[in-house]
Amino acid sequence: MRTFILTALMCLGFALHTFAQNLSSAVSSGRTCATDAYTALLQAEDPELKERQQVLKQKIQQSLTQQGVGQKRSTDVVVTVPVVFHVLYNAEEENVSEAALLSQLAVLNEDFRRMNADTASTPEHFRPYAADTRIEFCLASIDPNGNLTNGITRTRTTNSSFSYVSDNVKYAAKGGTDIWDRDQYLNIWICNLGGDIQSNILGYATPPGSRAVNDGVVLHYASVGAPPANDFKWNYNQGRTATHEVGHWLGLGHIWGSGSSCTDSDGIDDTPNQREENGGCHTGIKNSCDDSPFGDMYQNYMDYSDDACMNLFTKGQADFMQAILATSRSSILNSLACTRTLRSDFETTSPNDTLVIAGNTVLFSDASAGLRPEAWYWEFEGGVPAVSTQQNPSVTYPRPGRYGAKLTITNGDLSSTEVKEKLVHVTVSDLVVYPNPTTDFLTIEQPARILVRQVELVNKLGQVIINEQISSRVLRLDVRDLPQGLYILRIKSSNGTEVKRISVLR
Repeated sequence: MRTFILTALMCLGFALHTFAQNLSSAVSSGRTCATDAYTALLQAEDPELKERQQVLKQKIQQSLTQQGVGQKRSTDVVVTVPVVFHVLYNAEEENVSEAALLSQLAVLNEDFRRMNADTASTPEHFRPYAADTRIEFCLASIDPNGNLTNGITRTRTTNSSFSYVSDNVKYAAKGGTDIWDRDQYLNIWICNLGGDIQSNILGYATPPGSRAVNDGVVLHYASVGAPPANDFKWNYNQGRTATHEVGHWLGLGHIWGSGSSCTDSDGIDDTPNQREENGGCHTGIKNSCDDSPFGDMYQNYMDYSDDACMNLFTKGQADFMQAILATSRSSILNSLACTRTLRSDFETTSPNDTLVIAGNTVLFSDASAGLRPEAWYWEFEGGVPAVSTQQNPSVTYPRPGRYGAKLTITNGDLSSTEVKEKLVHVTVSDLVVYPNPTTDFLTIEQPARILVRQVELVNKLGQVIINEQISSRVLRLDVRDLPQGLYILRIKSSNGTEVKRISVLR
């Protein structure tokens, strides 16, 4: 027994020694972000991604050029991004505490609003460039099904670690957790990215323009939050990995550009060029390129400095991220995920059912957002039935016309109403021309599913008296100045050419 205990203690001592060596290696080896390598993989899987990124970048740069980067912003509105944390764990130390997650949320808000305690560490010469990005983050209180949530999912996985190469952390079928709707949430997955704490991969993010199925940020579990909630003793325990990766998710590149030279750039005018990444914790001026009098901005969140030595985004970076939120990620700004409220909305189940023939039935779908409704009350102008309490009702329209619809949803004391005027256009069942004979105007109505392109009115001599291109489903021809007589009306449509005899009376 004594021999067994001594052997166990020796093994434990060896394990602790090995852990200490690995931790020391992690501290000295520097930060590594896998976003660039991950983006290259995404581009290989989705060849159109690079083109979408280029188009988006051109739009952003054009917008910023018109506005004037770093000048007074066009709005002082603060935008809020809802967040859901997906915690994946195999060992208990990977099951990040709620306190650490709340601490991480606080770090994001402090860093993006420039309310971080270490703003005083920004060098005097860089302070004029430092910015409040006017971006905040909130923890989701409503899940994708409209149920209340704490904004945290926890999944015990059989995977000992995850890799950006497979991206399995984002798929339940592969041991991860499926994404919540990226148009409503910033998804942040937290997991083991290398088997143990010495992993150099601290996180990665999808760039704007990526596909919806895997959009979001992935963080190493030991980088989440700040002390005392984060009690891992290494250089990446202040929550700045999330700040860095969310910067990528909002379109920012690494501050040194894409290579080790002074000729490339991150595309932001007020970040000085630097030759390559800066690791560790520098002091004073470090000038790796000759075009900046104050050297590298190694305090920038998009460099590789230790957490304790990062403390600013620039005004140019802030404007770029705001522009991303106003374009490719604009839908998330309408999210109700943090509000505990509800918003009525609806649509026809088939988009084509906004244009139907009289007598047809239209299926409506509840598309409300926020909390799940407990009751629905529909009102249908011109429809049968005229009202309904079903969630997704069917309505028949017996007569031609343009009709609106109204939906009121309730959940306890909360209610919301949406009205859509002239949503459904009900047409005649066949092409009609009236009145015939006529004295002043001739009306032509085309049915749904048939597209009339042109009409010609021809007199008895074969001369084209009226020639009209059709832009609407109802056309009125003015024949008040025509002499009495018989005319030929030629109607050219997607069904071919139809000819009708028209009498004009005086």
